[in-house]
Amino acid sequence: MSDLKPLNAQILKLGSPDATEAMGALQILKNQGEQVIPALLEQLKSADDSIRTMIVVVLGEIGHKAAGSNEQVAALLLENNEQLRMAAALTLTRLGMESILPLQKLLQADNRKARFWAAWAMSFLDPGQVDDSAIECLKQHREQPDSPIEAFAAEEALAKVLARKIQP
Repeated sequence: MSDLKPLNAQILKLGSPDATEAMGALQILKNQGEQVIPALLEQLKSADDSIRTMIVVVLGEIGHKAAGSNEQVAALLLENNEQLRMAAALTLTRLGMESILPLQKLLQADNRKARFWAAWAMSFLDPGQVDDSAIECLKQHREQPDSPIEAFAAEEALAKVLARKIQP
């Protein structure tokens, strides 16, 4: 990565109100693969929430090759922006099993939203590691969601956990 300016310009385009431009930037960054990860992580610290959310999506698109970013992405579950939290939870599932340790830590967090999204992500990665406390958290969010997406996500996670419990 000899010249960061074009790369940073693409990262800034992730926040474009023009969906075509934003998706084009996402595709360009995704195609750069591993080499773009340091610049994405640097911008993740300072960009506005819409760009940060899209950076997280790019990391998820890169997938397992971006697994080294799992701690930074997991920390986003503690943020107040719901879209950012949802994108981070989904990306953690796409980063793979390396995300389990940071998710386990967040299952113990005082932040109920972080616990919820950590339990949701864990249900996709390894439903057997979703303990009774996390199941209770998922049930609470199913019964008293803050959004329809949260209710659906809780139901989805609980189904995965239940399926795992009844598998022979």
